Amino acid sequence: MNTNSTLVPITIATVLFASLVTTAVIGGDDATKLGPLESITLSGAKDLTIKNVDDHLSWGDNKTNTVWSIGFMETGKALSQLLQADHFLDARDELNEELKDQIEDARELMESLQEEGQAMDPDSPDAPAFRQRWESAYGEFQKMQQLVAEARSTLMAEQMQEAYNEILEAVNVVSQRRNIDVVLRFIPPDGEFEQTTPDATILQIRLRTALRLPKGIDITDDVLSELGLAVE
Repeated sequence: MNTNSTLVPITIATVLFASLVTTAVIGGDDATKLGPLESITLSGAKDLTIKNVDDHLSWGDNKTNTVWSIGFMETGKALSQLLQADHFLDARDELNEELKDQIEDARELMESLQEEGQAMDPDSPDAPAFRQRWESAYGEFQKMQQLVAEARSTLMAEQMQEAYNEILEAVNVVSQRRNIDVVLRFIPPDGEFEQTTPDATILQIRLRTALRLPKGIDITDDVLSELGLAVE
């Protein structure tokens, strides 16, 4: 029997079979495109099946078994600019004007008592009563200062929350446009430290959640533009 005559049909059959398999795997006319495939199973100690679930690579039923697109956002850049918006500044100025009269009245009372005390003889029979008046007025003045500080802090906290919500809305818009699933707040690892106290420094170190990241996943400038803020 001729060996060559036997090998020819086998070779042809092999080529045809390979062509069929290739055609099933390669989709369309683009020979560089793999698929479409419903899944790919990778062998190992435990086989791993990769599927397309809601346009994401997934290798299990849990959301944690999914590949998510990630971006990073330097929130502080947007927050600092938003808090200087006219409507925020106007609200703070209005509160300061409301508190100004109360502070001035309490301060004038303290100055008046101080002048009265300096003019009074320490051995005067009125001295004990004056000291009580002074202590009472001073206590009220301290309470007033505390209330003023709390009012300012409350307003600032409310404005920060409002600004933060604006940032979230802009992040969502940018994320939808760029198909980003997860956005993490961060400070660039090579950013300058703004304060030199140990507490402030360690806080800024902790906020540098990414010690290294590839270009293109920092979406800060896109979010700033979406908010109409200056891109530094």
